Amino acid sequence: MARWRPLPDGLPPEVRRFVERLRLLKDRTGLSLTALAAKSGYSASSWYRYLGAASPPPWEAVAALARAAGLRDDDLARLRVMWEAARETSRTIHRPATAADTDTDTGGSPAPSAPG
Repeated sequence: MARWRPLPDGLPPEVRRFVERLRLLKDRTGLSLTALAAKSGYSASSWYRYLGAASPPPWEAVAALARAAGLRDDDLARLRVMWEAARETSRTIHRPATAADTDTDTGGSPAPSAPG
């Protein structure tokens, strides 16, 4: 089994659980990142980012990993739910500022967000 780097502090729980699940699946395949890249059609550097929680994977990449790990359809459906929750959480946290988020009295800089 691979020795994984710790995931970043402050990672939302949905994202943490999802990435940990991806790491387990990757370990289950027994493939190197290079071999996983060849099998999945996504580069080794992309997998490095996905498995390090640096960027969210597209569903097609997740499905390719699941197939390589031999996941059954019911497990794949649960993984899809985890992916959707992680993706939605990531979008909420990293969404770009919009015109509605700016305060024109401060020169257009984004308005502070509410706590918590």
